[in-house]
Amino acid sequence: MVSVSMSKKRWKDRSDGTYIRDIDPMHKIIPYLLPRRTDSEVFLTKSVDVTRLLEYVSERKAVEGNNVSLFSSMIAAMVRTSAIRPALNRFVKGYRIYQRNDLIIGFVSKEDYGDDSASHLVNVTFDPGDDIFQVSEKVYGKVNASRRGDSTGTDSAVDGMANKPRWLLRTAMRFLRFLDFHGWVPKSIIKDDPNFASVFVSNMGSIKCGAPIHHLNEWGTNSLFLCIGEKYDKVVPFEGGFAVRPHIDFAFTVDERIAEGVYFARSIDVFTRFLEDPSALEEKFRGDNPA
Repeated sequence: MVSVSMSKKRWKDRSDGTYIRDIDPMHKIIPYLLPRRTDSEVFLTKSVDVTRLLEYVSERKAVEGNNVSLFSSMIAAMVRTSAIRPALNRFVKGYRIYQRNDLIIGFVSKEDYGDDSASHLVNVTFDPGDDIFQVSEKVYGKVNASRRGDSTGTDSAVDGMANKPRWLLRTAMRFLRFLDFHGWVPKSIIKDDPNFASVFVSNMGSIKCGAPIHHLNEWGTNSLFLCIGEKYDKVVPFEGGFAVRPHIDFAFTVDERIAEGVYFARSIDVFTRFLEDPSALEEKFRGDNPA
């Protein structure tokens, strides 16, 4: 595991990430071999038995004063996995690999489920030690604000540019991509853009859809996209016979330049364990939890 000091900004560091100086030679050279994020996409899928997760959410809903839901539980599992497996929170920009300074989960929140309802870009910043209750409170604080129609800085920037002439938009985007390359894009523009998040989450299950394989974007610094599918029943071996158990499919798209395949595989195992035993997320992460 790479150890990165966050105490003092040094040469090559960015406002949103710390340059990893002691990385192995192969990972140092690979951004030059595969300069585009879309050249480096790897797709992984996982079907998870959510019997215990559904029971846990139902139990928590019976207790007054908490916002724990199926969605916030899955976000909490991703937050804890990213805290335990910090290489997931890296990104490549300007041919360099950085450790992101913040743990951010981004998603798109719709005001309602109508075809023409407004959508808002949402980023939620978490402390690595946040438990499932803190995660749920932060998630629904943002979601409820978006459903009220509250506009973010990123929404305002998009609205302001959308109706500009084509030549001006192309010129503006070339300039923004130049700033993005160097880490100079104003924070007011990107602070709620999931393309600058640790994990970009799409909850397709909320619209009764399976988990698609999504692409990564060249704009921004996002290195991990997670699609969550609809809950369905699956026949599985159980206690010497077979049983029908509720499952959810998860589709991960990752930038292979930030870590090795075995690291991703083990990280998905950690994520799965938290979904299968969500009560473990009630404990704060102290830095010594097993991975």
